[in-house]
Amino acid sequence: MTLSAAALAGFSIESSLSGPIAGHAERELRGHLARIPASGAAGVIRLSAATGPADAFTVTASPGEVHIAGANPRGALNGAYWLLEQVGFAWLAPGSDGACFTPGRQLPFGIHQQTPAFARRTLILGSDALHDGWRAWLQFANRNRLNDIFFHDTPPSRLGRAGAVRPPTYDEIAADGRGWMFERWDADGAAIRSAAAENGMTIQFGGHHLPSLLPRELFAGHPDWFPLRDGERNARFNLCTSSEGAISALRDAARTFFLRFAGADVYHLWADDIRGGGWCECAGCAGLSPSEQALRATNILAEVLAGVAPGASVAHLAYHDTIEPPAAVQPAPNVVALYAPRPRSYAFPIDDPACPRNAIGHWQPFLGLGKTFGNASRVHVFEYYSDAILYRWLAPLNLHVLPADLRSYARAGVTTIEDLAVTPRPWPGPVWHAWWFARAAWDPEADPALALRSFCESAFGTDAAAFEHVYLAMEDGYRLLLDLGELQQIPRHDILDFSSTPREALAAKAVQMEAALDRFHDAARSIPLAPAGMGLATRDELAIVISYATHLASRVIAWDAALAGNHARARVALADAWTALRATEDWCHRHLTPAYANLAANMLRAARYHTGTIEALVV
Repeated sequence: MTLSAAALAGFSIESSLSGPIAGHAERELRGHLARIPASGAAGVIRLSAATGPADAFTVTASPGEVHIAGANPRGALNGAYWLLEQVGFAWLAPGSDGACFTPGRQLPFGIHQQTPAFARRTLILGSDALHDGWRAWLQFANRNRLNDIFFHDTPPSRLGRAGAVRPPTYDEIAADGRGWMFERWDADGAAIRSAAAENGMTIQFGGHHLPSLLPRELFAGHPDWFPLRDGERNARFNLCTSSEGAISALRDAARTFFLRFAGADVYHLWADDIRGGGWCECAGCAGLSPSEQALRATNILAEVLAGVAPGASVAHLAYHDTIEPPAAVQPAPNVVALYAPRPRSYAFPIDDPACPRNAIGHWQPFLGLGKTFGNASRVHVFEYYSDAILYRWLAPLNLHVLPADLRSYARAGVTTIEDLAVTPRPWPGPVWHAWWFARAAWDPEADPALALRSFCESAFGTDAAAFEHVYLAMEDGYRLLLDLGELQQIPRHDILDFSSTPREALAAKAVQMEAALDRFHDAARSIPLAPAGMGLATRDELAIVISYATHLASRVIAWDAALAGNHARARVALADAWTALRATEDWCHRHLTPAYANLAANMLRAARYHTGTIEALVV
């Protein structure tokens, strides 16, 4: 026996709960089921909740009654969304256009228990355009059973820009080159806190703002506050954590920061976003590693935060030169570790022994952080599954890697898993990467093939099978494109800029890129001409993805051919790379709003630079 959406549409809703989360759960059930013509006998949906810390739930379905029992009120809200999913509703993108209904899905009678694998499941909104749409993104995250929203800014915003208004044009924002998250919070912070409370969500806030707390303009009067490098004090990057003056100024600025941006559960004031060379070599700091100097600064922030917001935490970022666990400095009680393995390979799971870059270079430091911080529950994981900067305009599916990663993190004892969403462009159509993260964050054992099929049925209706083939072809292409092999990262370049060192690794990469092109072009040929459902928007999304994948692959093929002395082959590949880059630029001219400028302008400029550098090898 089963229940359909039409049957549930005729049920009344009764609740023993009180408070904003309970009211929201009732409204969401009523609002969704009201869209479906009712049929069948009357019945009741009952909502109840305990007061525990977890947001698990049990749904008991029987003739004439469905009982949603949350382990806490947020658990009851999760149960309401799970019930709606079982009978055909899905939320595949932010906003009303991302809400779908698939007729024919049924909820079997019986007891259905659900417990999330991670206690905190976080969507990170990492750029101005996403902050502009925070209401839709928070709703998307909430409906997909994520329970934490993180306001992060790439590029970093400016402190001390009081009263400033974000410029209205693309060119002005590109010229400014910084983020505008602080101004967004000043305007909407109260509304964000209210919406998070209604949805039973916690908030995180911040980014690479540690240097901003100690303005570089102070160097002239206080050079001893800044790092000593090569025998001289240097205003660039971070601070001297042995300087009493710097520590005093940092405390004052941190207090102002926490008061201005009140309401977060976890704060982030990270060091400069560089791969190395930003810390101090004075007598007081020289014996400390970069991660130990960073943790010493974070402990100072933690002391201030304990007085301003006793229940909140501040994060120590394990990233680039601070990825190694600190040994000589211990974290304060309200400091959590934030493990961010950005240079890893996304062609392999994080602990895959077949990939030493991951298993040795990233997984081992992660395990060490758990020991430094007492246990892995104090290590929050900041992953990059929705990072279109790292992925260079692209949107990998991570169909198998993502759940494999999350299974490993869960087994290790992690309780907070996060996905960075940041992009230089809009994501038209259904947002698979964020949707799939939400699914796997709840249940890392979810079957990738079944999840993809369900996603395509919800998004594309009668064209589901065609788009399933498209996505699988792209998954194959991405796996080849993202495999970093033995390539060494070039200083001040990103990992998908690739490199020519060692030379044989670039040659192997070029062969992979040829195969990747075949898979991406197979995907392009498989897209229906007049697709159903969200297919037209997805065609628009795939246009830039396939254009830039073609550009990136052709660029690598040209680079290898030029170094091999095959200039004829290099010229052909370069022509393909330039054509695909122009197609990417044309797409951007049609789709980008000014809010994307502080990321898109530099990324397009970098693509032209890298292509021109390879062209110089041939001319």
